[in-house]
Amino acid sequence: MLTTLRYSLIGFFLLTSPCWAIPDFKVGSVVIDEEVDSIITQWLNQLFKVAGLKQYQPHVYLVVDPELNASASTGGQILIHTGLIQSCATASEFLGVLAHEVGHIAGGHIAKMDQAAKGAMLPAAAALLLGGAAMLATGDPTPLMAGFSSGEHLFNRGMLKFTRTQESSADQAAMTYLDRLGWDSQGLLDFFKVIEKKTQMISSGVDPYSITHPLTTDRMKSVESHLKTAKVNTIPPHIEADFQRIRAKVIGFFESPQKVLKGNRILGNLSDNNCTYAKAIALYRIGKMTDALQKINSLINQLPDDPYLYELKGQIQFEHGHHKEAIQSLETAIKKQPRAKYIKILLAHVLIESQQSDGSARAKEILIPITQQNADNTFAWRLLATAHGRLKEDGKASLALAEESLAKGDTTMAKKHAMQAKGHLKSGPSAMRAEDILHSIKLS
Repeated sequence: MLTTLRYSLIGFFLLTSPCWAIPDFKVGSVVIDEEVDSIITQWLNQLFKVAGLKQYQPHVYLVVDPELNASASTGGQILIHTGLIQSCATASEFLGVLAHEVGHIAGGHIAKMDQAAKGAMLPAAAALLLGGAAMLATGDPTPLMAGFSSGEHLFNRGMLKFTRTQESSADQAAMTYLDRLGWDSQGLLDFFKVIEKKTQMISSGVDPYSITHPLTTDRMKSVESHLKTAKVNTIPPHIEADFQRIRAKVIGFFESPQKVLKGNRILGNLSDNNCTYAKAIALYRIGKMTDALQKINSLINQLPDDPYLYELKGQIQFEHGHHKEAIQSLETAIKKQPRAKYIKILLAHVLIESQQSDGSARAKEILIPITQQNADNTFAWRLLATAHGRLKEDGKASLALAEESLAKGDTTMAKKHAMQAKGHLKSGPSAMRAEDILHSIKLS
């Protein structure tokens, strides 16, 4: 729930050639997942609407960090720690945190920070946001694919603090938004109690959550007072079910696989299907692919229309070298979720690696509209360059590499590849685009 922050960008590196291996996510990595992102974005869209934030579109960034934390940044950016999702027992708790962060955005608290703090934060934020989806999508588009990693935490643990007044204002706004949506505010109080309990257990020598984001008894009393007078609300069952599903996924990927497979305390109140989902992911992480596929297939038998089960199945089959089966699974996932662009990117990669006679051509058909709509997706550009190259389309391959470099901010390589593209492409839209890239670099 921190709202002003500094990004620790020193030492991060971009993954330009993803390794399709069992994911090992480092603390501080930013990851993206179609399922998690789509569910949280739906909730944020509703919160933004009742908050009157018509000028913003929410963008979710999931940060690998066990701390119970979230933060809001400029332009509707919401950054969520994996530890927050893992630790919230109910959707009500999690939605209370999201509503609080939306309260900071609506209150203009980020814009009100002092100029010195703004000077420290905005250049780093711009570096992240200009890369945007490029950084987030650069890398391995598996479920929860890594975008970029840093040897250090992505966030400086000495994040700037907002005043008590701003925190109280965000709390009040959160309760207002939750009431407008008919969602329960009890979760906000429950979350405060969890944080209070945890901070009491942290020694003064450690950098505790309460230092960077103080939680006071006055704030808790404020929520308690609101609950006494507010209309009794509940969280709709489908929202609770969606939250527990993404919670199971995050637990599967970021808790110790051994603890997940033992179940009990780690899996807590998860349903049988969600426990199976988390265990399938844990088995996948420790390389027990056959066992993981057995659990996924058992879930597919019960939930045949679930696209994300087919996505995970396709990823595992791909890593086994079963390209034909992986293509079938991913195509099924896309039929059930046609807008799932990251599943499409994964399918394009499998098609290219499959060595099928039409694999590169099919991959190109998938990737061209994705790159047109998401010009900052560097991994999609890299795959498109590979597809063009295998089809002997050297000029378009160079142009795609120029686009990739441009999205990453590497103007030197962008100029080099654009010049190569210009040498191959004498006319047409692609030739004009190469000229546009060179012109934009010259003006920058």
